[in-house]
Amino acid sequence: MNYMKRTFTLLMLVFSMIFCNAQNLLNNPESIVYDAAADRYLVSNCGDGQIVAIASDGQQSYFNTDMTATLGLHLVGDTLYVSSNDGPYSGIVGMLLSSGDIVFHVDIPEKELLNDIASDNAGHLYVTDSEANKIFKVNIAGMSYTTLVDAGLGYPNGILYDETNNRLMVLNCLLASRPILSVDLDDLTLSTIVETGISAIDGFTEDNDGNYYFSSWTTDRVYRYDHLFTNPPEIIAGGYTDPADIYYNKTNDILAIPNFNADTIIFLPISPMGVDDPKPAEEGYIRIYPNPFTEMLNINFDLAASGFTKVSVYNAEGRLVDDLVKHYLNCGDHYINWESSNLEPGIYFLVVCGEGIYESKKLIKN
Repeated sequence: MNYMKRTFTLLMLVFSMIFCNAQNLLNNPESIVYDAAADRYLVSNCGDGQIVAIASDGQQSYFNTDMTATLGLHLVGDTLYVSSNDGPYSGIVGMLLSSGDIVFHVDIPEKELLNDIASDNAGHLYVTDSEANKIFKVNIAGMSYTTLVDAGLGYPNGILYDETNNRLMVLNCLLASRPILSVDLDDLTLSTIVETGISAIDGFTEDNDGNYYFSSWTTDRVYRYDHLFTNPPEIIAGGYTDPADIYYNKTNDILAIPNFNADTIIFLPISPMGVDDPKPAEEGYIRIYPNPFTEMLNINFDLAASGFTKVSVYNAEGRLVDDLVKHYLNCGDHYINWESSNLEPGIYFLVVCGEGIYESKKLIKN
């Protein structure tokens, strides 16, 4: 790869029921995490309280059905921790990843709306209570809790633990400047990291390079700050329907976005990719030329197996521009001549998804 040409590729992909022919079990999906050992995502349903597992092929199944009201999810070791605000397991619940069985439960009687969860490296969970304007600290080994912060917050929501600075970083939806606040875990002082100025900020996550992402229900967008918060937030993608607790999958460099009121999960791959990066010709590979292009783009791809295939073009914000193919194709080589004279100049992304292939290429329209 020519690293001098490195850029971020942003592609919007939704696990489609077309490909897996499965029932959609999502019901107001709120939070999502990635279980690397099982290569699956786990999603909390705010609508019915169920925890849904999404396999690598898009198939959905119930991971746990014991809950009635779930919001935040967080993984620590072999346990999935869940915030719940109603039912027999109200409070913070731990479920074994291997079975979904509940093995941990700490009730927090004074809670009002337990929301997002973070953890440190010393066996503690940190839970925001958005309506009580508090942060609770849960001792995992002792199965107990204390109130860590009970003043200075304004509808705290997304929360992260910053190991380097031994602090919590918390989104605040109702303070005037919609700030990201720091909670120093040495002396519990609060300070402002940055003022976002964006309403209804919700999910909060970090990538492998230390960049921070957050979602907003008001703008229906996802934003990114650099690791030092030196620049204004960059719009990563938009056009969603109330994006909730986003999650960065550091194993595969994918930003997972629960689309709360659309009952979908959007998977946004974020990976360095060079322009015209050379790859060997092989089964399942896309060849495009010329690139950059002006009007006509030639597309050649190889299918190792016959099956339903989708070839699509997305813009830099992750919005669908055109479906070039959306039907059954036989295995072997396929060629498409795409006429794009009505397309505005800019950056686009071609995605080929089918049997035995998922490939993407960056396009430059002059």
